[in-house]
Amino acid sequence: MLDRMSRLHCVRLLIAASLAAGLAAAPVQAADVQIARATDWLGHAVKTRDGKELGTVRDLGVDERSGRVVFIVVSVGSFLIENNLIAVAPDALSRSDSDDNVLLIDADPAALRDAKRFASASKWPSGPDVMRSESAPKSPPPVPSDAAVPTPAAPPPEGSATIESKSKTAHLSANERYIKDNSPPPPPPAAPTKPAAPAGAGSPRPEPITKFDRLDKDGDGVLNRSEFAPVMTRKDAYSKIDTNADGVIERDEFDAYEKAHGETDQ
Repeated sequence: MLDRMSRLHCVRLLIAASLAAGLAAAPVQAADVQIARATDWLGHAVKTRDGKELGTVRDLGVDERSGRVVFIVVSVGSFLIENNLIAVAPDALSRSDSDDNVLLIDADPAALRDAKRFASASKWPSGPDVMRSESAPKSPPPVPSDAAVPTPAAPPPEGSATIESKSKTAHLSANERYIKDNSPPPPPPAAPTKPAAPAGAGSPRPEPITKFDRLDKDGDGVLNRSEFAPVMTRKDAYSKIDTNADGVIERDEFDAYEKAHGETDQ
């Protein structure tokens, strides 16, 4: 049994002989044929139009008398299985527009399911068992050289990434890098509050308007010894000013003290 390299060499010789025999029998215009290399097919994956993988191109079946490629050998199972090859008509395969390493098969699903299997070392069939489906899409007509070819849209920029979390957003690209804080702004500072009025006090104390009020630091309406001390002189006796002997100076006692010293409560 020939190894893989020997089979490839024989295939190339047969294809060359086929081309030579065809040219000698009937000259063909170059525009009527589309040449494909054996290396463009061998080893390529075969998939259906809906993306299901069928197998891999393993070999070519060539008619030794005419030198014509009769069928494409596609492996549809593990190499451990002896009968894992099927014969596919060459025109049932076409190259994928999106992947040069993939060939698309246009065949009826039932024909693929029921196709006869054969082994590499057994006798090969004389013709393809899987034919091109009549419902397969036809190849688009060639585009004239003077026709306007639409320019494909530019692909989106690659090589950038954006990661977001509740607190931050990080963006990285070739031209830009930044980290943005997504935390909510801090609340505005609270307006200052007025100090609470002393326990037992009524309405807020009005601004002092008399000398007595200015001396009454605690706003209790009387002057104790420490509050009255700034206006006393060495000659003054606290007990004589406190006429009712209650330990504090009331407003009328303060007015009498001011009047005795020739002053007014302003």
